[in-house]
Amino acid sequence: MSSAPGNTAPASSPSPDAAEPGRHRVSLAICVLVLAYASLYPFQPLRLASPEAIALYLRPKGITGFDVALNFVAYIPLGALLVLVLRAAGRDRPISRAASVAFGFSFVMETAQLFIPFRVASMADVAANSAGALAGALLFLPSVYRSLTGPLAVLRERIVVPGPWGDAGLALLALWIIAQLNPALPFFETGNIGSPGDTNPYRVEWSLLMLQVIAVALSACGFGLFVSALLNGPGGALRFTAGLLTAALWFKFITAAVMLKAPLSADWVNEARVIGLAAGMLLFIPLRALGRPARTYLAIVFVLAGALFAKVVGDYSPLDDLLRVFNWPHGQLTTFATLTRYLHEIWPLLALAFLIASFVSRQRSAVR
Repeated sequence: MSSAPGNTAPASSPSPDAAEPGRHRVSLAICVLVLAYASLYPFQPLRLASPEAIALYLRPKGITGFDVALNFVAYIPLGALLVLVLRAAGRDRPISRAASVAFGFSFVMETAQLFIPFRVASMADVAANSAGALAGALLFLPSVYRSLTGPLAVLRERIVVPGPWGDAGLALLALWIIAQLNPALPFFETGNIGSPGDTNPYRVEWSLLMLQVIAVALSACGFGLFVSALLNGPGGALRFTAGLLTAALWFKFITAAVMLKAPLSADWVNEARVIGLAAGMLLFIPLRALGRPARTYLAIVFVLAGALFAKVVGDYSPLDDLLRVFNWPHGQLTTFATLTRYLHEIWPLLALAFLIASFVSRQRSAVR
């Protein structure tokens, strides 16, 4: 096997992707879909590109550091995943190919914005996107791979279940974390803050508050069992689950302080949600000692039950009302709010599909 720079990992480093050429394609497809949504929302109504829009596209104005940083970071995963797919397919020069493909994708997305109202196409965004993708691709330079990317790959294979199942689970965790960046979405619930159910929290009936506690507790326990089913080893996952929940809580605190209007900065959490989260973790602690099939089965039950209870107590506001709870001067707010809201809503369904498929696959493997 060639050892040219960027083609493969060093011979002494494990390369799990090489044994299963198609394993990263689903993750790449998810990444592409998320970026396409972020680039093309609201999709319609379409318009003809005006001369002013084309001129602004070619000679950008009003470039901000926030926009550059956001576009750069958003494309880092795309560059890394493209290299993984190209390496697994045996293509030569995967780093340069990945950078070229990412540039082409960004160029197409940005050009398409010329035909979408309320979007501003800019070659500066193409440059930032391409730079971010290149940074992701450069993670597979031999020197970087030996010191950083390779050890992370070894750690991933040791901690998370191997192969495509582990990759799919990690992709779902990434989508869950992205959804938590929206502080207008309550923790482990449907709906959003600023809705009618959140306006007078002290007048809400106790029966509704108990349903809220149950919904959060079931969902939190189901999330812990999902993480537990994703990890290698006979059981555990308490530290990983607590770490993920802690990180998500900090994301909520920080984004709420930065993005929401001052009177609403703490509305994403209330007493019922705190009690539900604590109850869910207490329920998860004894269940994590069960075998993997039992944990996977219970994860299906708890995720489904939590999603159903959350629908009962969830309150929704129209998009215009939802956007009014934000104090955000940088733009892209509608895209961010809708993308995270959709991810928040469909995540339980995606998790259920993953858990059911993995449970059935493991049962069939055990029979064979």
